[in-house]
Amino acid sequence: MNPFPRLTRLLLTLLYTAGGLSGVFLLLCALGILSPEGIGAWLGREVEPTPAQQAVLSTEVTETVDKPFQVIPLPLTELDQAGEAAGEGKSLLLAMKAEDGSLGYISALPLAADCGASSGVAQRNQALWQLNQREGVYTIAQVSCLRDGTLANYDRRLALCRPSGSVWRDPDKLAWLDPTEELVQDYLIGICTELAQLGFDEILLTNCAYPTQGDLSSLAETGAREAQLEAFCRRLQGALADYPLLISVQGVGDFDQKGSQSGQTAALLASFPGRVWAAQGDAEVLEAFQPVVLP
Repeated sequence: MNPFPRLTRLLLTLLYTAGGLSGVFLLLCALGILSPEGIGAWLGREVEPTPAQQAVLSTEVTETVDKPFQVIPLPLTELDQAGEAAGEGKSLLLAMKAEDGSLGYISALPLAADCGASSGVAQRNQALWQLNQREGVYTIAQVSCLRDGTLANYDRRLALCRPSGSVWRDPDKLAWLDPTEELVQDYLIGICTELAQLGFDEILLTNCAYPTQGDLSSLAETGAREAQLEAFCRRLQGALADYPLLISVQGVGDFDQKGSQSGQTAALLASFPGRVWAAQGDAEVLEAFQPVVLP
């Protein structure tokens, strides 16, 4: 008996079967049920994506990675160069109330004029307004809240003092304001309101805390710092609630300690509608807030 016809029939059967399986595979791939990549992964082999697939993957990765918030300080003497700086895709940080208490704009507050804090640079407010109205430029007004040598020297009743009644000063010889004083609160709220009216996108409150550096043992009793600081912040937030801008705050590294020297708490930091900022040395402690590091 000749075995070749039977062998031929067997080979033809195998070929027809393989062809049928290939057709089924192609149909399943077309329906999205199977893919070469999936089978390759199942077999333990890596399958290189096609150029078209690679383009899709690259687009998906780009869209899911958040761009970091970048900020650069802009000296007030360089307002005419703001466009070039903002063109780099960075936000602009302007010191509107420095740690010595001086203001970077012309204030209409009587107390700012009386204590000599208001800027004397003509046309400064107009230049700031024009900058804040520029398309694509994000501006942040930095306000040193309680660290303020100018107002404290003008009226020591508004400052944190020693038990003797003299003004307490930190290692840099700067005084700090007492946040429980209503006149201090009115002054700071007035400054932030004027900055909001100048069109800033964000106000960053630095030194929004009691001092944590220096001879703290020589500081007169201040009472319940956490409650006092929270009351001040709540009032300031309420006064600015109707303005279309962010209110942010600089966190202090001892915020998570019971009875913190700074008076800050996690709840207080979380209550600000804007972002939390941090000095380089405090960034790790404040990691849960994903802080922006001060430049």
